[in-house]
Amino acid sequence: MIEIKADKRSYLRLKEQLKLIGLDVKTRKKILKKIGLQITRKTKQDIRAQRDPEGRQWRKRKKGKKKMFKKLTNKLKHFQKNNSRTLYVGWPSRRGVVAASHHEGANEKSGLRERFSQQKKYNEPKKTDPATREQAKELRDLGWRLPTQGRQKRGKKPTIKFITMNMTVAEAAKHISDLEKKIPAKKWDINRPQRRLIGVSSKRVAMIIKRELKRNRSK
Repeated sequence: MIEIKADKRSYLRLKEQLKLIGLDVKTRKKILKKIGLQITRKTKQDIRAQRDPEGRQWRKRKKGKKKMFKKLTNKLKHFQKNNSRTLYVGWPSRRGVVAASHHEGANEKSGLRERFSQQKKYNEPKKTDPATREQAKELRDLGWRLPTQGRQKRGKKPTIKFITMNMTVAEAAKHISDLEKKIPAKKWDINRPQRRLIGVSSKRVAMIIKRELKRNRSK
């Protein structure tokens, strides 16, 4: 039996299995190479199109419109082991861990320590930096207003420019939490929707095998 799956280092499992009995190593190697190329090529196309292997669009981001997983089109590997009886497909690196969590829709534990590490790694604004435009927009959307002055019955609604020039990241975050009536947590769960990255239909695999076997017989 020849098994197509992903290496544990890539953390992605492909359940499709091929039962190719009696083939010599050279033929198996050629067929698995073709399948590996097909899977990696299609996976890259699907990531660019933001869809799963069946052609269904991934669930969109909660915020922003940037494409997801663009870097995962790089360093996607396929290689063989077990005397060309097993084909491994995936990212044998840290990217594989990230890919798996999204592929399976796995939840992740996080907290302030992880958040600070992420902030440092990606050079995100510090607490004392000026409030970001995103924070300013969110404050305005939530209806935040300046304190009343004089005979005002209601404080003025500040501009985005005013907020970014007169408020820090920490102050803006505090106001947003207060308006949303949220208590800042020290630990939390990150719930990811499933966005399948790798897959190959048994029909496609069968077509590749049939074509390659036919080519070998004609030689």
